[in-house]
Amino acid sequence: MRPERAKALNYFLPHMKTPLLLLALCLSSVAGAADFAAWTHRQTVRIAQPGLTRIELEPELLDASSAKGGAAFHDLRVVSPAGLAMPYIIALPRILRPEMVNAAGFKTTLNPSATVLEFQPPAGSTITEVLLQTNAAEFIKSATLEGSNDGSQWQTLASNELICRQNGTERLRFTFAAAAWRQLRVTLDDARSTPVVFTGAQVRRDLPEWRTLAQPVRMRERTETAGETHLKLDLGSANLLLGKVRLHTPEPVFQRDATLLDARATLFRLQHEGRSGEDLDIAVHQLATTREVELVIRNGDSPPLKIESIEATRHPVPVVFQADAAGEWQLYIGNAQATEPRYDIAVLGEKLRDASAQSATASAVEANADFRKTATAPEVGDVGPEIDISPWSFQRQVQFKEPGVIVVELTPEVLARMANDLHDVRVVREGHQLSFLANKPGSQREVEVDIVEVADPKAPMWSKWDVKMPFANFPASELLLDSPTPLFARTLTVSEQLETEKGHFERILSNANWQRQPGQPVSTFHLSLYTAPRTALMRLATDNGDNPRLQITSARVLYPVVRLLFRVPDATPVQICYGNRHAPYTRYDLQFVRKEFENATQVVGTLGEEEKLPGYEADPRHPSGNGSPWLWVALALVVGALLWVVAKMLPGKAEG
Repeated sequence: MRPERAKALNYFLPHMKTPLLLLALCLSSVAGAADFAAWTHRQTVRIAQPGLTRIELEPELLDASSAKGGAAFHDLRVVSPAGLAMPYIIALPRILRPEMVNAAGFKTTLNPSATVLEFQPPAGSTITEVLLQTNAAEFIKSATLEGSNDGSQWQTLASNELICRQNGTERLRFTFAAAAWRQLRVTLDDARSTPVVFTGAQVRRDLPEWRTLAQPVRMRERTETAGETHLKLDLGSANLLLGKVRLHTPEPVFQRDATLLDARATLFRLQHEGRSGEDLDIAVHQLATTREVELVIRNGDSPPLKIESIEATRHPVPVVFQADAAGEWQLYIGNAQATEPRYDIAVLGEKLRDASAQSATASAVEANADFRKTATAPEVGDVGPEIDISPWSFQRQVQFKEPGVIVVELTPEVLARMANDLHDVRVVREGHQLSFLANKPGSQREVEVDIVEVADPKAPMWSKWDVKMPFANFPASELLLDSPTPLFARTLTVSEQLETEKGHFERILSNANWQRQPGQPVSTFHLSLYTAPRTALMRLATDNGDNPRLQITSARVLYPVVRLLFRVPDATPVQICYGNRHAPYTRYDLQFVRKEFENATQVVGTLGEEEKLPGYEADPRHPSGNGSPWLWVALALVVGALLWVVAKMLPGKAEG
């Protein structure tokens, strides 16, 4: 915001009776008519009359948000009937932690069968909770909380509540409807147990109301691991501002620690003399950016809880803006490339949050009919320099259904023929290069391979296996092994045999220690390879010493996921060329917009059949053992020359 505008706002702000006048000062920040082809979804909002307008964003709209970094939902745009993007604020609820303050005048009175605690909250405070304080380690009592404004007439706020500290479970809290009380009184039943010394009390000041709506939740998956229950919860939408999550379980008595997003809670249910107390809520009050979230319940040495269902609430997400005209307005959302808007109206956030505003009616969220995938990527130029592909060995057609940012995953067969650093890859369209990005997300794919134990009479103490790869030069990065043997400690070696023009030699691919102790669960062993094998056969070996032979029942290999991203303006055919060890390294300006390019809406492409190019030659990484034919020609010439020289040096036949 310009300095002169900031000064004007600072002057007018204390004198405004309504934010509407100040809002008018901010309308100069309205953007011009814009092209919204890069936004994936929209919703029509019908406004009956101009004025300050508030509408709550529906979960379907929030789910479509692609905002990454910055403020939540910053890819939202509010567009007037004239096609102008208007300034707005998102009036998120004030998610504040409770303010606990000490009560005054704390007094304890011991009666024959009860302990009475009396204290006063801060004057003029609206309170919703009382927390008792004590150093006692083990107790459980029934308690009643009352409030009064004159000291003579008392109103019951909570009756027959269980207050306890037992086996790590603590419940010293009363919650009740928000109200202002001058005096509070807690009566604890001592008829069946000795009195407990309480040292004080705290009260929680009332916070602005956090209105919540019910949000359906579905348990998609449950996994039990060592001492923990992992529940995958489907919220039905991403980008929800979760309120509370509550578990429903029939278990009569339990205590568990639980974690959801960054929220932690102790869940428990206890029973005492026919009464029960429980806390089954997790106060989340956080933005869930994904549709699925994981709830972790730590069971310790106790059996897992039986969970019948889970319910949740969400906070509404209102957007507030000044409608300068009646009619059909549009809300656009779903653009990962959208920059975070910087409206002058943002300085009025706190005033507009609670300002009186009219509501509007909205249609269902729908896909944006004007959306174009090509609009989601930065302009990088569609035509590169000319290229002569004759030095390359192979090419494959890239098949795609529509123009845009194409993403194609390279298969192991293609990776096997490329340089490890991909410097020999080119994306070609009508004889010209296309700039591309190589994306390596760090994930891997798994392929099952054959493993056969091999007997070696010369090494009876060793176990050896042949691991057959799908083909030579397979881009394997890890070998996964399964063994039912319950107790062992072995050093494994992975190698391969190479035949070259210089002879035969063994190439070590990896060494690793693998052990399993009593009580350890059976799990797959991940053996990382130093380098990918060149041949189609790997040898796995280990020395058993004086121990029983190690059993290996199955094997798989992992290879890295590699994708190419490039942009095409139309359906003109595109080829990927590879297999040219003399190719220079590429230098594309596209690297400067890597983040924006990777966030663009992508079209999945696939690779067609492999075609040989004029530069095809036997892969030098897969020597056949016969040598180059040119080498044989050269050797023949050398041998012939030597024979000719020797023949000339021999003495001639004597004349007879």
